[in-house]
Amino acid sequence: MIYYFSGNGNSRWVAEQIAAATNDTVENISDYIKNKKEIQCPSQDEKVGIVFPIHSWYAPRPVIDFVDKLRFNADTYRYMVCTCGDDAGKTASRFRRHFKFDAAWSVRMPNTYIPMFDLDSDTVARLKIEEGREKIKEIAEDVNNRKKKVRDVFEGAFPFTKTYIINYLFYKFVVTSKGFTVDDSCISCGNCRDACPVNNIRLVDGRPTWADNCIHCMACIHTCPQRSINFKTATKKRGRYLLKRYVTR
Repeated sequence: MIYYFSGNGNSRWVAEQIAAATNDTVENISDYIKNKKEIQCPSQDEKVGIVFPIHSWYAPRPVIDFVDKLRFNADTYRYMVCTCGDDAGKTASRFRRHFKFDAAWSVRMPNTYIPMFDLDSDTVARLKIEEGREKIKEIAEDVNNRKKKVRDVFEGAFPFTKTYIINYLFYKFVVTSKGFTVDDSCISCGNCRDACPVNNIRLVDGRPTWADNCIHCMACIHTCPQRSINFKTATKKRGRYLLKRYVTR
């Protein structure tokens, strides 16, 4: 079983590619959040993978909440895969306190956090995805062989500072629903509501409103077909990311 959490599709795609190569199945963590599904204990002979995106050099909080509720048999093979625009900091070390994995990898995927950075160019985005395909082949081979003591996670520069200090400051001062706006070009399609992985958006009189559970994945902005949604002024002149522009499978 592979459990994944994804805002803009990168981690979902990676999870599905691994599942196809390991003859496994996938479950969307967002479904457990939105539908309040009961988390079942994996069977003894099952491999369990957790795939998630890096948010400010660590796992999104809903992923931590989810894995804290998972219970395993002693012989269950466990692994984590994180997707990141560039580096993952000390994610593996910190995440292991919640999910005692046997192996861990990171896969570079296109950047999506446009409040601070613009998107990668098409050339860079396609290169990351093609490199990701090759990395996934390596991951799948190791998972099939239940290889242990693998930690192939690119930490980058100043990893401790990023994961333990910047991540804390990010959630304390940056992550908020306040600042999202929607202009008159909104067509009430509901894409933003449906894309939100934590069920934080509802339509009121046909327009999106945000509750207080935002994780800043920016899925609402990227999926809006009218570019009606922005976060403050930072995203107005920046691109929008759709994985389907780059992959068909």
